Amino acid sequence: MFYIFYFIVIIIVDMRNMVMPQKYISIINKISVTAKENNFDAYIVGGFVRDLFIKRESKDLDIMIHLKANNKDGRLAGINFSRILASKYNLSEPVVFERFGTAKLFIDNAEVEFIMPRKEYYDLNSRNPYTKIGSLEQDALRRDFTINALFLRLSDMRILDLTSYGLNDIKNKIIRVTDPFNAKVIFKQDPLRILRAVRQSLQFGFNIEHSTYIAMKASVARLRIVSIERIRDEINKILVEHNPSKAFMMLDDINLLSEILPEVVELKNFKEPLNNLFTSGLNAVDKVKNDIILRIAGLLYGIVEYEACNNENYFSENVTNGFNKIEIILKRLKYSKEFIQKVLLIMRNSIYIRMYSKDWTDIAVRRFVKDCNNEFALIKELFWAYYIENDDNIRKLIELVNRVEYLKLKNMLYIKSGLISGKRLMKIFNKPAGKWIQDAKNKIEEIQIENPSASMEIILEILKKWIS
Repeated sequence: MFYIFYFIVIIIVDMRNMVMPQKYISIINKISVTAKENNFDAYIVGGFVRDLFIKRESKDLDIMIHLKANNKDGRLAGINFSRILASKYNLSEPVVFERFGTAKLFIDNAEVEFIMPRKEYYDLNSRNPYTKIGSLEQDALRRDFTINALFLRLSDMRILDLTSYGLNDIKNKIIRVTDPFNAKVIFKQDPLRILRAVRQSLQFGFNIEHSTYIAMKASVARLRIVSIERIRDEINKILVEHNPSKAFMMLDDINLLSEILPEVVELKNFKEPLNNLFTSGLNAVDKVKNDIILRIAGLLYGIVEYEACNNENYFSENVTNGFNKIEIILKRLKYSKEFIQKVLLIMRNSIYIRMYSKDWTDIAVRRFVKDCNNEFALIKELFWAYYIENDDNIRKLIELVNRVEYLKLKNMLYIKSGLISGKRLMKIFNKPAGKWIQDAKNKIEEIQIENPSASMEIILEILKKWIS
């Protein structure tokens, strides 16, 4: 197990003039009054306090409850307090996690978590700590970064900076581990903190302090003890920030990207004329709108583009292998089946635009739009973002968009779905229900793609010959 010892200088700052978010004023007042009545000390802790300083909206309100007098019930202080609060204000019963000494309670339509001050002990093979009740100082120092280790005491609205670095680090826009003398230990305890440091650096526009950064780099291999779901969630949070490429460049610099997405890092190794696939993907991630599907597609786009670059035939085996590779990556990261299918749909049709030429018939254009499955807007955006510096491909995109708009204007683009119901088909052809109905509907779509102005009589006549 890991153990850390600290020397602490406590800094206290008066925050009675701070501006509290309106939605939390009533909640905090209820907590403060109840704490005073029942001889508890209540502190707002964690990211909420940090966000007050940087004027950022916070979504999580965590309250640490500390008994003013030492007694054996200290470990259950947060749980007991939540129950007192629920009773006083006629709230639903709190959800209790006795193992961790925590409770969740809904107050004024907001979820509030009540916790005890704790100290933690880590096993080498897990990032999940053993917890015990601890002092305020131990609770501050078991946290990840100094900017997240500030406590706002509700009884007098004073900030406790128990690491002595937090307030200055916020002022100077620095991310630093709570114990700079044991930075490597902190990341070995919970290597997910490496990803959090990168994400928060991007979120807040903060720089990572040098010794913290070096310790992150030295602890990358430990990430293997973290569940892939937690890693994926951090990647998702990075992807929805502004200019996520900065974070991915940092992940690459500390050799963490090769642990998570080695296939993306490998794109750097391709020589002329394919030497820009890695940076092109990162540029695309920045250019597309804040949509997790689009940004994942942009990040991975170079993988299939590499396979497509020397193949004029979109349906070549190499290109198909590229999509199979992307599907394997997304499954490895535990994305849902629906998520994977949408990413692949957008990427496939975006790559398909590369094959566009003026020789395409109107039928081919209609078939393409149908295959886009109402996602043409996202497909266009991904293609534009990735190929923005390629004049030939951008020309193809513009020409295809103009073709689509022209057919739409002439009412010759979209097929009419559900033109004939299954019941009507059974009645017309005097056949019982079966697979043939879906086959017939598919045939109707094909007829409409070839001739969107085909009348019902023409469609039925073709169907009769096809079914017979």
